[in-house]
Formats: sequence, structure tokens, C-alpha cells
Amino acid sequence: MRTAFVVFNGMTMLDFVGVYDPLTRLKSMGFMSEFAWDVCSLSKTVKDDHGLELLPTST
Repeated sequence: MRTAFVVFNGMTMLDFVGVYDPLTRLKSMGFMSEFAWDVCSLSKTVKDDHGLELLPTST
């Protein structure tokens, strides 16, 4: 199974991490060993509402 996390400038990092953490644990805890994901954005870097920068894996 594959999924994409879509991030954008101005979003709160809590909105991203709140979904990213439990879903990626499906793989790290061995429930879905084939689970894979990309962090996608329209730009090469994304800054949250406080300036924290995130580097997406796919643009």
C-alpha cells in the first residue's frame, strides 16, 4: 500500500505530524511491512505557519 502526504506553505506542522506519525507506525511496528509513502508539495521546500521548514520527497 502506498500513500501521499500533501503539505503546503502556511499549514500547521501539527496537522501533518498528527496524521504522519500514526500511519507510518503501521510499517515501523510491523503491521503493514509493505506500506510506503511520499511527502508531496508543489514547491521544493515548505514552511509551516511559524517558519519551520520541511523538505518534501516529491514535488
